[in-house]
Amino acid sequence: MLPLLLIYALLAQQTLALPSQHRANEKPLPYHPRASRDTRSGSYKIPSAIQNGTSKAQFEIPTPATTLDTETIFRLDAPQIDSINGSVFDWWYFDAVSETNPDDSLVVTFFSSSAEAFPFLDANETSVLNVWLWASFANGTIFADSVPATVATVTGADGAGTNSSGEWSSTGFSWAALVEDLSQYEIIIASPKLQVEGRLTLTSQVPRHLPCGVQAERTVLEIAPHVGWVNLIPDAVGEVDMKIHGSTLKFRGPGYHDKNWSDQPFVDSVHSWYWGHGRLGPYSIVWFSYLAIDDPTNAPYVSSYVAKDGEVLVSACDPSILTVRPIGSPGTTGGRYPPRVGDLPEGFRLEYDLGEGNGQLKVNVSVRTVVAGNGKDYMRWTGDMVGEIIESESRRSQESGGGGGGGGGGDGGPKKEMRERFEQSSSSLVGVAVLEQFVMVE
Repeated sequence: MLPLLLIYALLAQQTLALPSQHRANEKPLPYHPRASRDTRSGSYKIPSAIQNGTSKAQFEIPTPATTLDTETIFRLDAPQIDSINGSVFDWWYFDAVSETNPDDSLVVTFFSSSAEAFPFLDANETSVLNVWLWASFANGTIFADSVPATVATVTGADGAGTNSSGEWSSTGFSWAALVEDLSQYEIIIASPKLQVEGRLTLTSQVPRHLPCGVQAERTVLEIAPHVGWVNLIPDAVGEVDMKIHGSTLKFRGPGYHDKNWSDQPFVDSVHSWYWGHGRLGPYSIVWFSYLAIDDPTNAPYVSSYVAKDGEVLVSACDPSILTVRPIGSPGTTGGRYPPRVGDLPEGFRLEYDLGEGNGQLKVNVSVRTVVAGNGKDYMRWTGDMVGEIIESESRRSQESGGGGGGGGGGDGGPKKEMRERFEQSSSSLVGVAVLEQFVMVE
């Protein structure tokens, strides 16, 4: 992967590609949100104006137990920046894509950021509080628009007895967690300005995902230096029932919720960013592969997640577990890696190591509908996925009777049974995805 000696490549990955090591020897920064806060209700009010002074971000949480308690879960969905100056961003993201026709999709993102911090926002908008809606229809129509808020209220922090919720006042957009463990959400839209009305509901099918999983004593929330990420719903039953400019968008399929934040501008951190999620037969998958700007090693920061039938197989940030590479048409730069601005892949190749004895999950993701993007440094698509499980040699040996003599011979017996099971499972590994890329280096 890198034009260096193998030992240097391995050292670079070990020292640079694991977010858990980024602040291992640093004292955590004090994190006390300066936004107006009601301790009785556990709510924060975020003003629409850019705030003066230095902003601090929360990039780790105490985790003395191996599981997350209710208060900690609430904290994951709370604001992670203590105030929004011109250099920081914090957003809440929700989506769903149709399981029968991926041309139908919906994305809603609640932003607290200026365009200076996240350059894909409207540079002429003075409010740092905006909600963006993207929708794609089976007939090829794409809808994208935003509306600014006067104030944002996010509740449910500090274990105050209320579930997570957010309201961007004057926009008509809000979200609410319907249960205490944040496994079910409802996003409600009633926006005369955008001529949109309806709701998106998400009912989680799998446990939540943190960049490196839950760690002993304290858990790092950075996917890469200065970029925080928590994935509260990696895969949900998503249900959309909405009217957009008089057209009905109604479907059911994989849904998702996460949030990102940073204590510095996006362009100061990101070389490239590949992210996506979807459902592939019985497998729920999430991928995040990231290159930091001005890193001469091009060592990837990754976070991988695989669950099967609701049980987690992989939730980790070890770069040896996940490889994500673009696929390009012949004669184009779409498959170039590391990528440059303007590289437009036709898909991605994912390879997950599922652990000892479990083999590999290999997935081809083909981009389908362009939902958002400018054709240069940012793109979001819906996609089709085809995958297969490549069984490990040890498991193959066990299922074929240990490779010794006797036990069926020829094409019959355990070998034939194993091959039939494998072919059956491989043929069923198809699914749909939502995915995106940012490439910020010319």
